[in-house]
Amino acid sequence: MKSYDQYCAVARALDAAGDRWTLLIVRELLAFGPSRYSELHRGLPGMASNLLADRLRAMEADGLVVRSDGDYALTDRGRALEDVLRTLARWGAATMSAGPSENEAVQPQWSALFAGLTLADAAEDELSIGIRTGEQAVQVRLSPDGYAISREAGDADVMLSGSPLLVGGVLSGALSPAEAADLGLDVAGHSDRLATLVAGAHA
Repeated sequence: MKSYDQYCAVARALDAAGDRWTLLIVRELLAFGPSRYSELHRGLPGMASNLLADRLRAMEADGLVVRSDGDYALTDRGRALEDVLRTLARWGAATMSAGPSENEAVQPQWSALFAGLTLADAAEDELSIGIRTGEQAVQVRLSPDGYAISREAGDADVMLSGSPLLVGGVLSGALSPAEAADLGLDVAGHSDRLATLVAGAHA
């Protein structure tokens, strides 16, 4: 990305992280941790492979990611962008009430990361949430120490399966698990614990 050539903290930040796709690469690495190139590409539908390679090289040069044994991982500087993504996630959630358009990709780790970014701070004990919004399923484990996302749902404390709109409604506090279930979301497990956590996080 071409520099703004401005001696300004905001401009300097955008020089490193403001290019198209950069923050979405950070999103994937926050979700799953160190990842292979193929895993990153799979989590970034619509991004050309050569463009991903270019962005990763630029992010390495800017000290946002490091490559080791074929995996890409966030550096401390890259992980510091988590607060930026948390703010963007909360800000962007207000635009999602109509659900995904037919042209928009949906992947369950995006909902899982939203849960991690917005709910973990309110967790008083550990709660695992399985999320299935299509063929794939993931699990996000929330605790007072933060969150961790795995690529399989496993034996989650509560499982949300179905429309990403309804999953997002539950995780954002717009719908209770019971209300989402009435609208067609498959909710299994300790939905009461999830409802309590979401209510506390969005109080």
